[in-house]
Amino acid sequence: MDQQRRLAVSIDDDAITMAWLADDGHLTATEKWPITRFSTLTDALLAYEKATGTRLLGTACALSVLGATYGDTMMLSRGNWAISRTGLRSMFGRDAIILNDVAARAWAAIGGVGPKLESLSANAIGVPDFKRRGRWALTKVDAGVGLAVIDVDDAGLIRVLECEMGHCAFAPSTDEDRVLGAALSRTRGLVSWEMVLTLSPEDPIWSTPGLPVTRSQRVAMLARLVGFYVGDTVMAHGAWTGAILTGRRIAEMATESVMPSFNSGFENKPKFQRLIKATPRWRLVAQDLTLAGCAIALGRHATMLGAPNTVSA
Repeated sequence: MDQQRRLAVSIDDDAITMAWLADDGHLTATEKWPITRFSTLTDALLAYEKATGTRLLGTACALSVLGATYGDTMMLSRGNWAISRTGLRSMFGRDAIILNDVAARAWAAIGGVGPKLESLSANAIGVPDFKRRGRWALTKVDAGVGLAVIDVDDAGLIRVLECEMGHCAFAPSTDEDRVLGAALSRTRGLVSWEMVLTLSPEDPIWSTPGLPVTRSQRVAMLARLVGFYVGDTVMAHGAWTGAILTGRRIAEMATESVMPSFNSGFENKPKFQRLIKATPRWRLVAQDLTLAGCAIALGRHATMLGAPNTVSA
């Protein structure tokens, strides 16, 4: 595989970021452009090719997107671009790696270059050892809610599984939760976990009788619900080795005053109390996690990309 022809691409809510991967693994010629500048992903890639003077044909590419990556054609969760595996294969002359943005963050955590893992529980000593058997649930709470599962087998083989659990139906566990769910349902139909966990403490829905009145009470309730949801992800995927959290909403909640609410929700699992309490919790922080994760994935998945199709110079 040509080490000089590796491209990392990250597409988020409003921007596309692209960078070439140098021989030593560092990102170079990084460009971040607003999505509104281009009609299609193809237009953006061709503009980057022209700006950097490096051909795309024959390049190995890893690309992260918001949303599910199943099938040949994917629509961005919050945008109007359609991404086609067939179209990318035609542009690069080889298959591209397409990752969910949370899966890309998981690869960044595994690679350990740049990202930082902060302890959120007393039993989260040090950082996760991704070279030993284990399973970790990585949850992102931001403008949306995403989940990826890091699985390491006995031979040390690492797999990152993409999930859309945030779109599962909200499961209230208290009277306040039921009031909130009913209030959201009246205007938004089926209530998902994502609708609840991304709710702003200033949203008018909080004026509903039976819900917390002060902002601090609302933040504490949301922190408890985030904890409850993350605990569910651990149980659903058997991720007893640890829960990793990331995203702007997590940053808002990772304070000394709010973490007890998160932990109370997380540990509210009577059936598996011993296992869930023993599950370590970390917060993943860094800049440009998705782009870094794409770079790690390119290195880890070099063999699956295969050789480029025969092309003329």
